[in-house]
Amino acid sequence: MYEQITENVERILEMIRRIRPDDTVKLMAVTKTRSRDEALMALQAGAHLLGENKVQEALNKFPEKPPAPLHMIGHLQTNKVKYAIDLFDAIDSIDSERIADALNRRLKTSMPVMLEINAGKEPSKTGMFFEEVLPFLAKAEQWKNLRFIGMMALFPAAADKSSNEKKKIRDLMKETGELWRIAQQEGFPWAPLTELSMGMSEDYEWALEAGTTMIRLGTAIFGPRPKT
Repeated sequence: MYEQITENVERILEMIRRIRPDDTVKLMAVTKTRSRDEALMALQAGAHLLGENKVQEALNKFPEKPPAPLHMIGHLQTNKVKYAIDLFDAIDSIDSERIADALNRRLKTSMPVMLEINAGKEPSKTGMFFEEVLPFLAKAEQWKNLRFIGMMALFPAAADKSSNEKKKIRDLMKETGELWRIAQQEGFPWAPLTELSMGMSEDYEWALEAGTTMIRLGTAIFGPRPKT
């Protein structure tokens, strides 16, 4: 298992270097349904960060802090906030004023967070639409304990899509990159927005080409998830 994870991570890092030789891209290993040992193997192989989708799974998996930043990338429920702020180094899934309020009230010091963007406006996914991002950031000064370091974007799944549908996903990634750069230029002091997280196992090459600074990979590192 270790050899396969190492081989996969090295192949991904080589692709990052080929497409983005500027050394600005971080590889996040998404450890949903994976063990702590598998997560540590990915880090040893060269992954930079860990991403978890559920608070309870992360609590069970990491009773002690892992040796790399741990990001919350799934939908955060307000009743899990008190656990999340102790466990995670960053919350990448701020998708509403309600969750921003809940986090801000609980925090005693500043915490890095990212806006979650539903780029395809899919009803099954959480996240803000493009047109909601700048108005949200403009009033984010009120959450004094949240430091908005970037955006995490979700896209329609690319597998089994037609060539036209795949082109639409690539266009959405380019549009997300443009929005990120526009938001940076607004110069909100409370939102440095240095990170753009987009690209998963089936489409991360497109995200690299579109300017992402962080890719979130599970299957590409660990292989298909075991059936439950």
